[in-house]
Amino acid sequence: MKSNENLLRVTGILAGTLSCWGGQVWAAEENASSEALSEVVVTAEKRSESQQSVPLSMTTFGSAQLEEKSINTFFDYATKVPNLSFASTGDGVGTARTIAIRGISGDNVTAMYIDETPLPDSLDPRVLDIDHIEVLRGPQGDLYGARSMGGTVRIITKQPDFENFSGTVHAAASSTDHTVKGNYTGDAVVNIPVIKDTVALRVSGFYDGEAGYFRRSYCTNPATVAVTCFPLSTTGITTVNNVAAINTYGGAISLAIKATDSLTITPRLMIQRADYNGFPMADYNTTPGNGYGFPVPATGAPSPTEMEPSSLTQARMFNTPEGGYDKWDLYSIGIHWTTDVGELVSSTAYFDRRVDETENESEFIWAGITSGAGGAPSPSSIEEIKDYQRFVQEVRWASSLAGPVQFVAGAFYSDFHGRVPYAAEYPGAVSPGLDATLLGPGGGELTPGYPDLIFKQNFNTDIQEPALFGNASYTWNALKATVGLRWYSVKTTSSGYEEGLVTGGGPAVVSPESTSKEHGVNPKFEVDYHLTPDEMVYALASKGFRPGGLVPIVPAGAPGTSTDCVASLKQTNPNITIADTRSYKSDSLWNYEVGTKNSWFDHRVTFDAAAFYIDWKNIQQEVFLSCGFQYTANAGAATSKGGEMEIRARPLQPMELSLGVGYQDAKITQTGVGSPQAVDS
Repeated sequence: MKSNENLLRVTGILAGTLSCWGGQVWAAEENASSEALSEVVVTAEKRSESQQSVPLSMTTFGSAQLEEKSINTFFDYATKVPNLSFASTGDGVGTARTIAIRGISGDNVTAMYIDETPLPDSLDPRVLDIDHIEVLRGPQGDLYGARSMGGTVRIITKQPDFENFSGTVHAAASSTDHTVKGNYTGDAVVNIPVIKDTVALRVSGFYDGEAGYFRRSYCTNPATVAVTCFPLSTTGITTVNNVAAINTYGGAISLAIKATDSLTITPRLMIQRADYNGFPMADYNTTPGNGYGFPVPATGAPSPTEMEPSSLTQARMFNTPEGGYDKWDLYSIGIHWTTDVGELVSSTAYFDRRVDETENESEFIWAGITSGAGGAPSPSSIEEIKDYQRFVQEVRWASSLAGPVQFVAGAFYSDFHGRVPYAAEYPGAVSPGLDATLLGPGGGELTPGYPDLIFKQNFNTDIQEPALFGNASYTWNALKATVGLRWYSVKTTSSGYEEGLVTGGGPAVVSPESTSKEHGVNPKFEVDYHLTPDEMVYALASKGFRPGGLVPIVPAGAPGTSTDCVASLKQTNPNITIADTRSYKSDSLWNYEVGTKNSWFDHRVTFDAAAFYIDWKNIQQEVFLSCGFQYTANAGAATSKGGEMEIRARPLQPMELSLGVGYQDAKITQTGVGSPQAVDS
């Protein structure tokens, strides 16, 4: 499958939303407080408090906003957050998306949470039965640990209600241009007080079917591929519609048990499934006029040109099925024990995900490998499977003391294991007739035991992460100072193999089990001052980090051929060996921020603003080699500076206005050997 490098976003973003919605017209005698903006209570600092009292830059969406703005997916709310961007930076579709906040881009730089559970940032949980969403900008390394160096996105679900039976149902149908089918969606939520004040059950479910707006055109008669079918002609082509249609469905069931007046236990199961019959991606032809290197037909049929954004047709030699499925389950148990001096929270979770995707490789295999040896085109594809599980346990205590000192203290443990981020199981990439084409009839197999194998690999990874974290604050009149620390340790173990033509053929290239270890301390310092109870200014300095790790080996390849990775590596960096490409170290950054939060006119207007400067060192970047492989290296440094501003106002009871603006200027300031990035002057 195609692999894209991790890029640092270097353009500023201006993102704004202006929304006005109608609601019930309130009677004139309603008091002034009813015209105040709704307050969103967040747990960004591991304790419940108003968003306006949290001294950091954040965007929130309450349950009413989610409903009124028809927010159902990540795309719906992410496009409304200043200085948040996202893009596909990996293979396929299911695990390709990454999130960037304040220009900090790449794999594992933004944390994604459902309640207390950290999840992959490529996940797109359905926004259904959600209490609120928090988007925290800047590193949250003291309380949320690794992979939150750019920021954190938290989805907080609604909890079962012990008092009231309730239910909601939604259904909708729509159509999209360039489709031949309609779009259909529906969801339902029901809350049942099983035993009043003691046990409550909450169940939700949804289905969403989106029609595909891409088409696949392929050669009707494969025997004419090189003559009359490609490049694209007006004859010999069959077109299928509804490519990249996606069906997504799932739900959740949670049970709240009030063991005592102060102790609540909440087990929950959440599942989601998605299947798609193609990828929502437009073709990009690498050579103008003759994208795949096919001979121009004598008929003079027009050749394909460079991709245009308006092109929704995927040109293929064969009608090779593409697409796959993404399924995940989240099992969790939450425990809340409330006392007069604080709250104990325990969260235990187990996450299980499997993504299986198949991509057509026919054109690449023929044009790049077999056509030069006189081979005929044949349908070829590559299958990639990512299958992994993660156990997470967190226990913490958040104080509610009577004096000027407050604190949060906790322990965290995570155990991740599975085939990720690199796994292409057998059959992997297979091209029928490959061995006979390259070795001649009866010449045997390039990879013994695996006929016609282009490439396959299978690497198993285990990551164990214990941590201790906490912060303490001291308040003196209107001034509060906070110090946060997180001790962490990361142990990564990996082993596996890869084989096939592109590794040099012959026996499998085996990587024995290897281990990398890192540990350190992540600090945060913050002071805030309340000019009035509703007006605050703050300043902070916080550190974020991303763990290092192990990657599949770069194979030596076949000397003197296009698969010779030893020679490719020397061209890129003569001081590095194949063994050196196996591991990489953590990278880290410091974020310096000043901001203000204000509520005016009896809480009918809020104004929040922040400015930041980020210094990023030892950036993890993929280095691509001419042999077709890549490795991850710590290469270079960067800075990012900018700010955000958000305004919410309720001039009239039925009307609410919101505006968000963000600006960022992120630049590479130092490049490493082999780094794909250039210094931005």
